[in-house]
Amino acid sequence: MIELRYRLRVGERIVGYLRRIEGTDFYSPDGFWWTGKPLEYEHVDEAVGLRDRHRTHLYEWDIVKFKPVPDSAEELGVFLWNKGQKRWVLRSVESEVDYHLELNGYALFQSADLLVYSHVFLNPELQRSWGLEE
Repeated sequence: MIELRYRLRVGERIVGYLRRIEGTDFYSPDGFWWTGKPLEYEHVDEAVGLRDRHRTHLYEWDIVKFKPVPDSAEELGVFLWNKGQKRWVLRSVESEVDYHLELNGYALFQSADLLVYSHVFLNPELQRSWGLEE
């Protein structure tokens, strides 16, 4: 069974979530109770296929704390879609280095390595500096 997940927003406000399971859409304002009744939204953020250490689904535009290599200091990174490589990357906010999420089918980050910190859509200065558009 193929399931796709999305976060739904109006501007900076998260209004709910969407699960698409084999072509059928389910909506939830909180991610716990699901219904077929659509929610009103303006922006859609796609899930990257990972969860953080608190089991929270992670989406594009999420800013997370992570360690680029074991035993290193934590950094802040943003999940972005790399159009050229057609894959999700975790871009370091400080160094602007893109880290791949997987290599040859093996996950390079585990849930214990990630923690949601904020969202890029709440940080317009970061959006502008990287030339990101919704």
